[in-house]
Amino acid sequence: MAEQEHALDEEGFVKDPELWSHALAVKMAKEQFNISITELHRRVVEFVREYYLKWGAVPMVKTIRTHLQLSNRQLDEMFKRDTSSSRGVICKLAGLPKMLCIASGC
Repeated sequence: MAEQEHALDEEGFVKDPELWSHALAVKMAKEQFNISITELHRRVVEFVREYYLKWGAVPMVKTIRTHLQLSNRQLDEMFKRDTSSSRGVICKLAGLPKMLCIASGC
Protein backbone atom coordinates (compact mmCIF):
# COMPACT_ATOMS: atom_id res chain seq x y z
CA MET A 1 0.00 0.00 0.00
CA ALA A 2 2.89 2.38 0.66
CA GLU A 3 3.89 1.99 -2.97
CA GLN A 4 0.41 3.18 -4.00
CA GLU A 5 0.75 6.24 -1.75
CA HIS A 6 3.93 7.27 -3.59
CA ALA A 7 2.28 6.78 -6.97
CA LEU A 8 0.01 9.81 -6.42
CA ASP A 9 0.80 13.51 -6.31
CA GLU A 10 -0.57 15.91 -3.68
CA GLU A 11 -3.83 16.27 -5.65
CA GLY A 12 -4.38 12.53 -6.03
CA PHE A 13 -3.30 12.22 -9.67
CA VAL A 14 -1.07 9.34 -10.75
CA LYS A 15 2.44 10.80 -11.08
CA ASP A 16 3.52 8.47 -13.86
CA PRO A 17 1.13 6.42 -16.04
CA GLU A 18 3.54 3.48 -15.62
CA LEU A 19 2.70 3.40 -11.88
CA TRP A 20 -1.01 2.80 -12.57
CA SER A 21 -2.65 -0.48 -11.56
CA HIS A 22 -6.20 -1.77 -11.11
CA ALA A 23 -5.65 -1.86 -7.36
CA LEU A 24 -4.58 1.78 -7.38
CA ALA A 25 -7.66 2.76 -9.43
CA VAL A 26 -9.94 0.97 -6.95
CA LYS A 27 -8.26 2.76 -4.03
CA MET A 28 -8.46 6.16 -5.76
CA ALA A 29 -12.12 5.63 -6.66
CA LYS A 30 -13.08 4.85 -3.08
CA GLU A 31 -10.95 7.47 -1.34
CA GLN A 32 -11.29 10.38 -3.75
CA PHE A 33 -14.78 9.90 -5.19
CA ASN A 34 -16.58 7.42 -2.91
CA ILE A 35 -17.06 5.08 -5.87
CA SER A 36 -17.09 1.31 -5.41
CA ILE A 37 -15.68 -0.12 -8.62
CA THR A 38 -17.93 -2.64 -10.37
CA GLU A 39 -17.10 -4.72 -13.43
CA LEU A 40 -18.68 -2.04 -15.62
CA HIS A 41 -16.62 0.72 -13.97
CA ARG A 42 -13.52 -1.37 -14.61
CA ARG A 43 -14.41 -1.83 -18.28
CA VAL A 44 -14.92 1.91 -18.74
CA VAL A 45 -11.62 2.80 -17.05
CA GLU A 46 -9.75 0.15 -19.03
CA PHE A 47 -11.24 1.34 -22.32
CA VAL A 48 -10.17 4.94 -21.64
CA ARG A 49 -6.70 3.83 -20.57
CA GLU A 50 -6.24 1.62 -23.64
CA TYR A 51 -7.52 4.41 -25.89
CA TYR A 52 -5.01 6.82 -24.37
CA LEU A 53 -2.13 4.37 -24.74
CA LYS A 54 -3.03 3.81 -28.40
CA TRP A 55 -3.91 7.37 -29.46
CA GLY A 56 -2.32 9.65 -26.86
CA ALA A 57 -5.67 11.35 -26.18
CA VAL A 58 -8.76 11.00 -24.01
CA PRO A 59 -11.76 9.65 -25.93
CA MET A 60 -14.85 11.82 -26.26
CA VAL A 61 -17.80 10.92 -24.04
CA LYS A 62 -19.72 9.78 -27.13
CA THR A 63 -16.91 7.34 -27.99
CA ILE A 64 -16.94 5.92 -24.45
CA ARG A 65 -20.74 5.63 -24.47
CA THR A 66 -20.86 4.01 -27.90
CA HIS A 67 -18.10 1.51 -27.17
CA LEU A 68 -19.67 0.42 -23.87
CA GLN A 69 -23.31 0.94 -24.90
CA LEU A 70 -24.06 3.37 -22.07
CA SER A 71 -26.25 6.46 -21.90
CA ASN A 72 -25.04 9.86 -20.68
CA ARG A 73 -27.14 9.34 -17.57
CA GLN A 74 -25.56 5.96 -16.80
CA LEU A 75 -22.05 7.33 -17.26
CA ASP A 76 -22.81 10.34 -15.06
CA GLU A 77 -24.39 8.19 -12.34
CA MET A 78 -21.32 5.97 -12.34
CA PHE A 79 -18.60 8.63 -12.38
CA LYS A 80 -19.73 12.29 -12.13
CA ARG A 81 -18.92 13.78 -8.72
CA ASP A 82 -19.47 17.35 -7.52
CA THR A 83 -17.65 19.64 -9.96
CA SER A 84 -15.78 16.77 -11.66
CA SER A 85 -17.22 15.51 -14.95
CA SER A 86 -17.63 11.80 -15.55
CA ARG A 87 -14.95 11.99 -18.27
CA GLY A 88 -12.57 13.77 -15.90
CA VAL A 89 -13.07 11.21 -13.12
CA ILE A 90 -12.58 8.31 -15.55
CA CYS A 91 -9.43 9.98 -16.87
CA LYS A 92 -8.04 10.36 -13.35
CA LEU A 93 -8.89 6.78 -12.37
CA ALA A 94 -7.25 5.52 -15.58
CA GLY A 95 -3.99 7.15 -14.50
CA LEU A 96 -3.75 9.50 -17.46
CA PRO A 97 -1.53 12.60 -17.28
CA LYS A 98 -2.75 15.30 -14.91
CA MET A 99 -3.12 18.00 -17.57
CA LEU A 100 -5.33 15.76 -19.73
CA CYS A 101 -7.51 14.94 -16.73
CA ILE A 102 -7.87 18.60 -15.80
CA ALA A 103 -8.72 19.46 -19.39
CA SER A 104 -11.31 16.66 -19.32
CA GLY A 105 -13.05 18.14 -16.30
CA CYS A 106 -11.49 16.61 -13.22
